[in-house]
Amino acid sequence: SAEAPCGRRQRPATNWHWRHWLFDATLGVLRTVAARYRDRRVVTGIAVCNEPSPEVPQEVLCRFYDCAVTEIRKAGMKSDCVTVVLPVFQRCLRGFAQAWEQHTGGRHANICFEVHWYHCFENEWHGLTFAQHLRAVQEHTRDLQQYPVVVGEWSLALGHGAQPGKLSKDDMRTIFAHAQLAAYQEASHGWFFWTWNDQHSIDWDWQHGFEEGYFPMSSGLLRRLPELPPCSSDDPLEDMFDLPASDPRVHLGDTVYFRAFHGRYFDVEDSRVRARFGDRGRWQQFVLCPYDDPEMVVSATHSDYSLRHGDVVCLLAHSGSFLGVDGTHVSADVQQVDDHCAFIIHVEGSSEVRHRSAIFLQSLATSKVLAPNESDIHSKDEVVARWGDFGLWQRVVVEKPLSTLVTPRRPRRRLSFPGGGGSVPTSLRRRGSLESGGGSGGGAPRRRSSLEGTPRARRRRSSTGASPATPGSGVRTHEQATCSGRAHDMRRSSSFSSLAAEDAPATSCQRQQRRCGSQPRLVRDSPADLGAGAESSCEPPIATPSKRRRASVGSRNMAEPRTPVRRRASVSQSH
Repeated sequence: SAEAPCGRRQRPATNWHWRHWLFDATLGVLRTVAARYRDRRVVTGIAVCNEPSPEVPQEVLCRFYDCAVTEIRKAGMKSDCVTVVLPVFQRCLRGFAQAWEQHTGGRHANICFEVHWYHCFENEWHGLTFAQHLRAVQEHTRDLQQYPVVVGEWSLALGHGAQPGKLSKDDMRTIFAHAQLAAYQEASHGWFFWTWNDQHSIDWDWQHGFEEGYFPMSSGLLRRLPELPPCSSDDPLEDMFDLPASDPRVHLGDTVYFRAFHGRYFDVEDSRVRARFGDRGRWQQFVLCPYDDPEMVVSATHSDYSLRHGDVVCLLAHSGSFLGVDGTHVSADVQQVDDHCAFIIHVEGSSEVRHRSAIFLQSLATSKVLAPNESDIHSKDEVVARWGDFGLWQRVVVEKPLSTLVTPRRPRRRLSFPGGGGSVPTSLRRRGSLESGGGSGGGAPRRRSSLEGTPRARRRRSSTGASPATPGSGVRTHEQATCSGRAHDMRRSSSFSSLAAEDAPATSCQRQQRRCGSQPRLVRDSPADLGAGAESSCEPPIATPSKRRRASVGSRNMAEPRTPVRRRASVSQSH
């Protein structure tokens, strides 16, 4: 490929073409290596290449692999002694295995396919939740049971979309390690972890991870995950690992997050709208406001309105401004509501918007759909309204706040406007067609809103800091919103309490509690605890796992280190 170390790094990548691969020269190198090491008993396998570019046509790659196996056997590496390894990189293993069988007719003996199963590269992996990563591991298990495979590289790193819910990062890493080890036991030709020692992160460091107890050496610790019930769109693993919303339905006035296809959430800084981080912090919060009568923002009629396919809403950012569309540019600098800050909700596979629903946000003014500007390498984080398509790039997942972080506010009062008045609106404007755009035809009368006015607002405290302005407790201005206080949330020292005992491995914290004869307890974070270590071996230390986790365990307890209570970063640190 064009990427180092597989080949010569060339920029831009379009300078390289798969035809630049010197297949004949590669076959010559394989003949030389095979002839040199054919009598070495320690050599039990030879790979024909490393990570071939997915741009190489499948038929071309199969033809090269066929020639490579033939040349290696002719050079003296016999099928009863040496396995020939055929890399399947960024391709469907099942599809390639079938293509290989059709091309060769099964004439080659003792070959195996090599996969590099990383869960932290490419947008496909970044867009998955932790539960979806575990489901992918289950799919890999089925592939390993069906085909001869060596898992050539894997690690504990996860994509942006795998965020802590009921579990801490440390516990997620433990479950992920156990799940992968359980799956890779099915590999006919074994596995290789990347790598033995890596100072960048424990996710890539076997030596450090083993010392911290992430890699069980007993098969009794490798548990099966619950099977996904047939004909069900709701995966039970999502509820097991993610704190449920107080109400799974999404209402007007709710605070929500929008997760893009690559696992990053829409965020607002100043007036710029981007998708940069995998965090769910204050910058990522939006309030769903009605697009209705210009003299009324919210009313009692709207307070329990569950959003559905075709509804039109406005998105209020934490800055106190609405998102607006000007051409293809999206910004958060609109104070007076009009068509340019109204968006039609299209729900994928359902009629009702719920927590974790896949939706599309179509501009009412331009009929274009919001999405990260992935095709532009210089501004790929920017959220734009360029396309009229309803595809993968435009698909976003709406998420309600975790119940311990933000208490969604419901609209209860109307706002006062200069010269305001009017009656309570009776319906919400709804657009059901994917092709609907601007204009005034059909539906309920348009209602417009503004941030002007000073209603009485209830202030609620949250562990993530001040929540954005939300209708219901009164749509508040930016100054009012930032005055909300902060409170430390209650965190359980054991994150596995919601998992069935037979379906999840014990955490290091649980193992430590069993030795001490204590039960998991509720721990309240306080400023006094920030620098304090654990006084007793029964109490989990307040430390970051990769930094100070072993300090309170002792150098002799490597096999069963404790899992600390990870502190939630403040809003200012979790953008």
